[in-house]
Amino acid sequence: MIRTTASRIYIVMYHYVREIKKSKFSTLKGLEYEDFKKQIDYFKKNFNIISNQDFVEILKTKKIPKKKSILLTFDDGYIDHWKYVFPYLRKKKVSGCFYPPVEAIKNKKVLEVNKIHFILEKEKNTRKILNKIFYLSKKYFNRDEDSLEISKIDTKSRYDKKETILIKRLLQNHLPKLMREKITKKLFHLILNINEKEFAKKLYINENQIKEMYNNNMSFGSHGYEHVWWNKLDYKSQSDQLNKSLNYFKKIKIFNENFSVCYPYGGFNSDTIKILKKSDLKFALTTKVGSINKKNIKDTFKLPRYDTNDFKI
Repeated sequence: MIRTTASRIYIVMYHYVREIKKSKFSTLKGLEYEDFKKQIDYFKKNFNIISNQDFVEILKTKKIPKKKSILLTFDDGYIDHWKYVFPYLRKKKVSGCFYPPVEAIKNKKVLEVNKIHFILEKEKNTRKILNKIFYLSKKYFNRDEDSLEISKIDTKSRYDKKETILIKRLLQNHLPKLMREKITKKLFHLILNINEKEFAKKLYINENQIKEMYNNNMSFGSHGYEHVWWNKLDYKSQSDQLNKSLNYFKKIKIFNENFSVCYPYGGFNSDTIKILKKSDLKFALTTKVGSINKKNIKDTFKLPRYDTNDFKI
């Protein structure tokens, strides 16, 4: 558990929240539902849980509440957020802010990030996965292991082992787009042998569930159209990722004056900031670790967050 102090805002980041041990994917990295409930109860007792609207007002006035505050954020649009998170937040009369990537919902496509998660859950032998990546690279693209320049990959991670983060980085951004997409798709089919559209329906929230949550005081924001590293894209591609996402939320009447963005993978650069400064978005969330205080509250498009694991009860 991290040490917390008064006059600070702690933004907490969640992904999978479910009954993991009882599920088909019992070793998936996420938060057990029972632990989530305990955490929310702890926050309710010890913090001021603020809403998205409260947070926007705080950013506007630059007046941080004296009592230490929590903003709850949920990435990637999992059905977990409707099935488990939403009912419990409503029961406790608190609000959260949810960031679903549009393509997963609209096109029933399993995002690359999630294919990788489930590949790693199903196949525990990371060396075996790496060997398959090298084999597929050679077979389809005539690229052997040496040509992949693996030594250039940063394998530092707060939570993952070196081989695990190597797999993630290879398939998330290191390999060329077409190459990593084909290899990830092949691995997903070989290791899980699951129909992608059916899997996507069970993994992500749908439009009706989004509307139900929104109509019951939950907030939504943009997590891009696809789930890709924005700092690896040029200015136009970043604009497209954001605008296609915003257009979707406007179309389904979820967009409002307090809308925000959460960077996929936490990736952003100077182009991202330029784009956001021209938008109507109120703030942006990173994956940098830290709290909101008097020193950084003005950096509205570079706000830090903590992972749920930093508040383990």
